[in-house]
Amino acid sequence: MNRWKASATHLALSVVVIGGIAISAFLLWYPYGVHRVAGLDRILLVMLGIDLTAGPLLTLIVYKRGKPSLRFDITVITLCQIAFLGYGLHTLWQGRPVFLVGTPETFTLVFANEIDADDLAQASRPEWRRLSWTGPQLVGTRMPDDPVARREVIEAFMAGGAGIERSPAYYRPYADIAPQLLQVATSTPQAVAPRDGKPVDRNDSSIAGQVPVVSRRGEGLMQLDALGMPLRTIGTSSP
Repeated sequence: MNRWKASATHLALSVVVIGGIAISAFLLWYPYGVHRVAGLDRILLVMLGIDLTAGPLLTLIVYKRGKPSLRFDITVITLCQIAFLGYGLHTLWQGRPVFLVGTPETFTLVFANEIDADDLAQASRPEWRRLSWTGPQLVGTRMPDDPVARREVIEAFMAGGAGIERSPAYYRPYADIAPQLLQVATSTPQAVAPRDGKPVDRNDSSIAGQVPVVSRRGEGLMQLDALGMPLRTIGTSSP
């Protein structure tokens, strides 16, 4: 085997491993098409760029049939690639979406590294006191009715706090918020995004309307069904 074949073999194995990880993360952590506002493409591109370049390229450089230190060199390259992959997986894990929070006007996608452990412990339900491993939990939230509590939330946010969307203490069942979202949902799509290779049908009868969906990495529109449940995320139109 020459160096080109060795590098190609290494590249193929890397594609299989990293591709499997990417597909698994996509299917498990990004329902409703929220990858469109989660910056997933940028994270995966970094992982692919480092791992698919470092391993196969180094193999191409050092591989020489019959070289006495070849086994040692390949072992070091493999360990380096595993370390790069481990760092990428840690970054992907820390930035996974854990809550899809509906407010009376919009959705906010919240990531694991945006939730403080002390805030998480104050959630009213046990399932909201942990960071999901299997995709974002659908919850609702809104400003407190009590003026004093409302002022405290605003003051905490102005002082650099997480905001009500990232404060599990204020989470409530999504069903409490869904009717309000339906009231403000726009009925005419403002953007068209690919869906299985085809444009989203503007006249799809299952779509009752759409509201903004945002995260700290992007924004889009969430389409709702007649009960106010999220269907899918589409991209926003260019200004």
